[in-house]
Amino acid sequence: MAEDGRITLEELKNLVLYLQQTIIKTQSELIDTKSQLEKTTRRCDALEEELHKTRNVVHSQIPKISELEKAESVTPNVTEHSDDFGLSIYELNFIRLSDALKTWTGREEMLVLFDSDIDDQSNVSFQACVLNKHSLFIILFDKKGNIFGAYLRKSVSKVSKRMEDKGHFIFSLESNGRVDSPKRWIPRSDKPSTCFMLNRTNNTIGRLCEIGFPEGFISVSKTSFRQSGCVDLSTKYEGIDNDDLNATNNEIFHFERIMIVQML
Repeated sequence: MAEDGRITLEELKNLVLYLQQTIIKTQSELIDTKSQLEKTTRRCDALEEELHKTRNVVHSQIPKISELEKAESVTPNVTEHSDDFGLSIYELNFIRLSDALKTWTGREEMLVLFDSDIDDQSNVSFQACVLNKHSLFIILFDKKGNIFGAYLRKSVSKVSKRMEDKGHFIFSLESNGRVDSPKRWIPRSDKPSTCFMLNRTNNTIGRLCEIGFPEGFISVSKTSFRQSGCVDLSTKYEGIDNDDLNATNNEIFHFERIMIVQML
């Protein structure tokens, strides 16, 4: 530096050179980081695809286990979890009642798109499993052993927009004796055919979706939130009592498990 305190030309050149080298180094590190991120993303995508394949293989084998059980006249002691098969009571009930889903839709193959026991329950993840998919069963398991939900015939195309589907219905697969399950209820002809909405990601009560509306409806929140509910369903669907699904009309509760199954 010059005696008068001003920077010299040589010092200025050295400073510029240093800054250029720093920029080049930073750009190189950024490129390396981006490359590693892309590799990690591809690996995650591959693992996710493998997970879905493995899960579908497992689900395809479950009915065979059930048939073998019947053939050998084995009656497992079903508590909250079965020691014989490592399956929860909800899974065993779902296996026994899956034929109803096939009968109601006329479709034979089932593809599990979302399972809260396995998949991330963020709204983004849930939406990715539902958007632009048709023939979907939303199957809900509460903490008291009730299994119920809704069927959407049409594809869900947008987030935070109520869709209409005259072919949709709600159902009970297990009601602890309140109704003769499996049973389904279609929309009342004097009510709007709005049936489903995916909630936005920025809601504070863990809400994933809403079934029904504008009158009777089912609100579905993440399993970690006690914010789900069944509200005045008799005003929306033919022949249903407000307590038929799980006897909690206008009360909030937890879901134990949430599944999305596509019929193919």
